[in-house]
Amino acid sequence: MRQVSIRQKASIIIFAISVVAFCMVLIGWQSMRVSESSLSDFEAQTLPEISTALTLAESVAQLAAAAPYTAGSARPFQLQTESERLTRRITDLRSVADSLNDTEFRAQIETRLGSFDATLAELVDLVHEELYIREDSLAQQFAIRQLISTESSLAKVHQKQVLVWLLSLIEQPGDVALQLTHELNLLNAEPQTKKIATELLKAQQRLNDIQERKIYLLISLRAKSEQLSAQVSDFVGMLQKQVSRQRIEVSEVVAKGQRWLAGISLFLVLGLGYLYVSSRRMTKDLEAVTHDMEELSLGQVDSRSPQVRRNDEIGTLANAFEVFRRDAIRRIEVSAELSEQKRLLETIFDNMNDGLSVFSEQGLLIAWNKGYESLFEIPPNLLYRGMPIDDVQALITQSSHKNLNIENQLVQMDEINASRHHRSQSFERHFDSGKIVEFRSKPMPEGGFVTLYTDLTERKSVESQLRQAQKMEVLGQLTGGVAHDFNNLLAAIMGNLQMLSDSEPKTLDQARYIERSLAVAEKSSNLVHRLLAFSRRQQLFPEPTHIDDLIEGMLDLVEYSVGNHITVEVDLNCPEEHCLIDPSQLENALLNLSLNSAAAMSRGGYLRFSTKLTQLPDSDVPAVRIKVEDTGKGISEAVLGRIFEPFFTTKPVGKGSGLGLSMIYGFVKQSGGEIIVTSEEGAWTKVCLFLPLMAQERAFNKRTTIESLPTLVVPEEPLIWLVEDDPEVCHVMREQLQQLGCTVQTFECAEAVLQALQGSFHPDVVMSDVNLAGDLHGVALAHSLKRMSSWQGQVLLMSGLPIQELSESYGLMKEDLILSKPFTINELSEVFQFKN
Repeated sequence: MRQVSIRQKASIIIFAISVVAFCMVLIGWQSMRVSESSLSDFEAQTLPEISTALTLAESVAQLAAAAPYTAGSARPFQLQTESERLTRRITDLRSVADSLNDTEFRAQIETRLGSFDATLAELVDLVHEELYIREDSLAQQFAIRQLISTESSLAKVHQKQVLVWLLSLIEQPGDVALQLTHELNLLNAEPQTKKIATELLKAQQRLNDIQERKIYLLISLRAKSEQLSAQVSDFVGMLQKQVSRQRIEVSEVVAKGQRWLAGISLFLVLGLGYLYVSSRRMTKDLEAVTHDMEELSLGQVDSRSPQVRRNDEIGTLANAFEVFRRDAIRRIEVSAELSEQKRLLETIFDNMNDGLSVFSEQGLLIAWNKGYESLFEIPPNLLYRGMPIDDVQALITQSSHKNLNIENQLVQMDEINASRHHRSQSFERHFDSGKIVEFRSKPMPEGGFVTLYTDLTERKSVESQLRQAQKMEVLGQLTGGVAHDFNNLLAAIMGNLQMLSDSEPKTLDQARYIERSLAVAEKSSNLVHRLLAFSRRQQLFPEPTHIDDLIEGMLDLVEYSVGNHITVEVDLNCPEEHCLIDPSQLENALLNLSLNSAAAMSRGGYLRFSTKLTQLPDSDVPAVRIKVEDTGKGISEAVLGRIFEPFFTTKPVGKGSGLGLSMIYGFVKQSGGEIIVTSEEGAWTKVCLFLPLMAQERAFNKRTTIESLPTLVVPEEPLIWLVEDDPEVCHVMREQLQQLGCTVQTFECAEAVLQALQGSFHPDVVMSDVNLAGDLHGVALAHSLKRMSSWQGQVLLMSGLPIQELSESYGLMKEDLILSKPFTINELSEVFQFKN
C-alpha cells in the first residue's frame, strides 16, 4: 500500500474544507439568485397582467353603464357627443387589451371587444334613426295642426276627427294608433289625410321596433360586460394560481438550499472532528515512538516495540525503529553464530565434490579447496595464495584438451579470462582422456571472480546413453508397425510368386517376369531388415567400409524415404578409400540427414551426396568428406547453434524427438571424425561428415545376421491350425502348406483356437502370427497352449518384428519357436521335417 504522508493528509483535509465552504457560498448565492429571479419574474409579468385585466374589466363595466345614456339621447348633438365618447372608450379598451402578455387571453378579449363595439354601433344607429323619425313626426304634427285650423278644408266632420286622431297619435301613441287604423278602414278619408295617417302609423311602428331593439341591445351589452368580467376574473384567478406555484417553487429552492447547507455544515463538523481525532492519535503515536526511541538510545534493547499501525511518516518511523531494534538484537546473535558458521563453511568448502577457486581483481589466486586440486590432479603444495592466474592455468592444462561453449564451439581462454571480471562465463573443457569438466565463473562485487568446477564425465556418459536409448525407441516405434504390415504384404506377394513359379506350364517370358518380381520382393525384404536393424540398440562394430559403395547401396532406401518429389543426385570421388567405422551407424546417419532434408523440401528439390578425399578440420589427418546438401528452406543462425543439442527440435510437438543430429554427432565424434553444418536461410543446407581413413588393413569378425530356421518334426499329412488375421497372407500360407502335404484349418484369432481345443480333435502344429485380432496375441496363445496338460502338439510363431522387440513387447522366450516373415516355401519346407 502506498504511504500517505501527514502533510498530504493535512493538505487533503484543508482542501476538502475549502471546497465545502466554497460550495456553501455557491449554494447560498445560487438560492438567492433564484429567489430574486423568481420575484423579478413575478413583478415583471404577473402584477402588470393582473392590473391590466382589472382595468379592462372596470372600463368595460363603465362602458356598459354609459350605454343607457347614449340610448336615451334626445338631441342629435347629444347623440354625437355620447357616440364619440363611446368610440374613445372602445379605442382605450383595445389599447389596454393589446398590452396583455397572454396571447390567448388577449385574442379572446379582442373578440369580445369587437362584439361589444358592434353592439354599441348598432345602438347608436338605432338612436340616430329614432331621432330622425321623431323629427319627421314633429313636422307632420305641424301640418295636421294647419289642416285643423283651416275650416274650409274640412268638408266633412269625420275628416276633422281623423286629423284629431292623427294629432293624438303623434302626441300619445298607443291605443290611439289602433283606433285610428280601424277608423281609417271605416271612413272614406281623403287621400292626403289617409297618406299622412299611413306614414304616421309606419313611423310609430318603427319607433316601437327601435325601442324593443334598444332594450335588447342594452341587455346584451350588460350581459357581454358581465361575461368579460367573469373571463377577466378567471384569468386573474389563473394568474393567482401561477403566483402560488411560483411561491411554492421559490420555497422549494430555498428549502433545498437549506438542506444542502445543513449537509455541508454537517460534513464540515465531521471533517473538523476527524481532524481533531487524527491530531490526537498522531500526537499519541508520536509520543510512543519517541519514548521507545529514547529507551533504545539508552541501550535498553529489550524494550517492547511501539504498537503503531500507520501508513504515514510516523508509521515509517515506527517500522524503522522496529528494524533498528531487531538489528541490535540480531547483531548480538550474529556475533555468537559467526564462529559456528565459519567453521561450518570451512568444512563444506574443504569437503565439497566440486572444485572451487577465487581470484582477485588483479588475477591472483585468493582461495581454493581440496576438490580443485583433486579434480585437476594438482600435487599438494604447488598452489599458494597470490599465485598468478597464468601459472595456475598452466598447472591445470597439462593434458591435451578442447574448450567448448554451450553451442559446442571452440572458445579462447584469453577472451574468457578478460570477460570473467565483468560477466558470468560458462564453458566445458574436454580432455583427450574423456574427462569433461564444466567451468562456471561469476564476477564478485568487490572485484575478481569465483569459479566452480564440476566433473561432467559420468553425467555426459549417462546423457549419451539416455539419448541413444530414446533414439532407438523412436526408431523402433517408427519401424515396428511398418515392418509388421510390410512383412505381411511381402509374405503374400512372395508366396503367390513362388507358387506361380512352381506351377507349370509357363512361358519363358512369364518365368522371367516371376523371377524379376521375386528379386524385387527379396530386395524389399532386405529393406525391411535394414529398417529393423536401425531400431536395435547395439554398440559400434567398426569394420573396413568402402564409403562410395555404402552410399550407392542405400540409394534405394533414400529415394524411397524422401519421396518422388525430391531428386537424389550423387558425386562419389573416393573409389579406393576405406574408413574404419560401423557401416550400419553411418547408414543411420545418412538416412537421418536425408529425412531432415526431405522435411525442409516439402514442395520438392534436390538432395545431393558427394565424397572427397581431404583432411580433418584443423588437422593433417587424411579423411573422407561426405557432403549431404539440399535445396531446402535452410536453418536460421539462432537455430544453427543448437542443432546438436539433445531433444532440441524445430518440429511441432509429437513430430520429432530432437535426437537425430545429436546421435549423428556422437557417432562421428566416437569414430574420430568431425561434423560441420552450414546453411543459408531460405536457400540451402550443407552437412559435411569427416571420417578418418584406415591406417592399415585389419581383420574383423563380422556379425552374423542370418538367423537359423526352427525345425519341427511332424507326421505325414499333419494337421496344422493356421492362425492369421490377414486374409491374403492366410490364403497364401494355407496353399503353401497344402502344397507341402499338410491338412490346414484356419483361424483369425487366438480365442477361436482355445475354443476349438475344447473338442476331441487336436492339431499336430499350431502355426500363429504374433499380431492377431482380438485380445490375445500369438505369444500369449503359445504360452497358454504349453500350460495346458492335454496339449501334445507344437507351436510355431511368425512375425516380421525383430527378436529383441518381441521379447520386450510380447514376452517372447528363448524356447519359443519363431519364423521371421517374409519366408519362402523352400524355407517353410525346411522347417517341417516329416517322419518316415
